[in-house]
Amino acid sequence: MKNSKLFQYVVFGAFIFFIIVGAILFATYRSSTSTETSISISLWGTLSADDFSSFFSRYFGESNLKYTIDYTEKSPASFDSDLIEVLASGIGPDAIILPTDLIVRYRNKIYPIPYTVLPELTFKDTFIQAGELYLDKTGVLALPFSVDPLVMYWNRDIFNNAGLTKVPSTWIEVSDLIPKLTQKDEASNILRSTVALGEFRNVRDAKDILSALFIQAGNPIVSFSSDGSFESTLKDDFNSGTSPAVLALQFFTNFSNPVKPNYSWNRSLPNSLDVFANGDLAMYFGLASEFTAVKNKNPNLNFAVALLPQGSGNKIVYSTTGDLLGLAILKNSANPAGTYTVLNALTSASAFPYWKDIFNVSSARRDILAQTESSAVKTIFNKSAIMSKAWYDPNRTQSNAIFQEMVESYTTGRSSLEGAVNTASDRLDSLL
Repeated sequence: MKNSKLFQYVVFGAFIFFIIVGAILFATYRSSTSTETSISISLWGTLSADDFSSFFSRYFGESNLKYTIDYTEKSPASFDSDLIEVLASGIGPDAIILPTDLIVRYRNKIYPIPYTVLPELTFKDTFIQAGELYLDKTGVLALPFSVDPLVMYWNRDIFNNAGLTKVPSTWIEVSDLIPKLTQKDEASNILRSTVALGEFRNVRDAKDILSALFIQAGNPIVSFSSDGSFESTLKDDFNSGTSPAVLALQFFTNFSNPVKPNYSWNRSLPNSLDVFANGDLAMYFGLASEFTAVKNKNPNLNFAVALLPQGSGNKIVYSTTGDLLGLAILKNSANPAGTYTVLNALTSASAFPYWKDIFNVSSARRDILAQTESSAVKTIFNKSAIMSKAWYDPNRTQSNAIFQEMVESYTTGRSSLEGAVNTASDRLDSLL
């Protein structure tokens, strides 16, 4: 017992020691930045090298900041393996562009920004709620800088021709539109669909849509406990008697069930983005970044964007999902404090106009999102960004396969709703 307590004291003491050392390191550097003439860092990410280099070189140059970045573009497929390889050899970049689906994997390889340098309250006042996934007990894991929220695209001609004066704001209203907008032939084959839901393979953003439904139903998908562990919550009922994830999965899959009144989609149809671009889908749920892809596929398509539909009731917490990117310092950096100075500049309010001109995505900063936009599309994107939530996705590719199996094991009759959700939850836990 004494040895156990002694070990706990040693671990706790070491923990406090490193926090103090980190805080001193950052504070000492910040107090001497006025004498620094330049800072150079290396950064890895999956963004276009030409676009990112244009962004920071323009911003630094026009702001008279003597910072330079050696940016290396990596493909999403090789980013993880390439970074693990260089870190294992004791080298690597000072910082990385960290999506939320790499937080679990790289949490122990990141140099957290101490709360004495960036207080938790300051972080929450500055960045959207989705960015709080970057908060750790030891400090801030990454500075959020952009978010790509899930929104609703809708075909104006289809709505106008049906005499509809407003787009749905709730999922119940979406369901009510099925008999008004879905068109079938005499053999009940779908000629025009209201929504692309219920399947996975041909629904472009199926995992994001399901994630949004789970979160709107009150299930965070993965929880992060005070002891630093992650755990899937999909099978939890939260003392309600039925898992919110089960109810959300049932709602989602009803849209591909021919015997249900919500039937509007099936696996034989083309990819949902293509169907929408061709004018044969009334509503498409996709990321804000897909706006350009829709325009390019069909420049003549008469469409608009709206907020993702929400649940119904008096206690609605408006939310959608969003792909969030942050800038994180790696532990192997030879100059973590100098790296923080550069990353802090990249995520400042003054940097966003340069970022916006090049990448055309929403900021993760509250003060930027509060600004009035002249464009109706941008207004929806920014409102959606504020509503965005994310979850601790342990591995984008493998969790995508887990979600696909969850949907298809139920729609093909291989599993019950509860069985599909429970299996998915267990498989997520194995990744975590």
